[in-house]
Amino acid sequence: MEGVSVSIDRIVIDFTDVYWDFFNEFHKRICHFYGVKMTVGEKGFQYRIKINTGEHFLHISYKLVIAPKTRKNTLRIEVYPKSLVYFRHWLEQIRNYANQILFVRCDIAFDIPVSINDLFTMSKKGRKLRLFKGTRYYNGKHQRQEDGYCRVYDKKRQLLEIGRQKIKGELTRMEIVYAPKVNVNANLIIDHLVVHRS
Repeated sequence: MEGVSVSIDRIVIDFTDVYWDFFNEFHKRICHFYGVKMTVGEKGFQYRIKINTGEHFLHISYKLVIAPKTRKNTLRIEVYPKSLVYFRHWLEQIRNYANQILFVRCDIAFDIPVSINDLFTMSKKGRKLRLFKGTRYYNGKHQRQEDGYCRVYDKKRQLLEIGRQKIKGELTRMEIVYAPKVNVNANLIIDHLVVHRS
């Protein structure tokens, strides 16, 4: 189909074996700099920091709740690929204190210049379709981070609702999660996107 654009919408990377002593000081500095607070959760990751500048976002999570008590834990980031450069200073600090850097998953976005009502979608693997407020979901809400999870929605309407921009014509977005079965070394991703771009 003509006019379809493909992009990586969000990337998730794990930094392994990050010491609590480092994270404790790091979170104080970054929270103070961006004027945000760290939250403590009881599911998933215990400590979470969400930074959103409007154009860039960085979500930092540390220590899985189910992990045994230890001084070293996994630190996870969720970020737009373009935001890796924006947050370069902070990410380099984390990298220097991590044992490994692993690619976990990403959201691949297909922007299709047709109305969602004129777009036929289906799962080739028998995933059940759910409809919620005009959005099509393949897989359950609890499977949001699993490989193949898909949602299809009216991107033009979403942009109008949040007041970001008006576009001519129609636009439907399809987002699919890509998550390899084995985590992939992401040192090259960080090197290329963070260090070699200015």
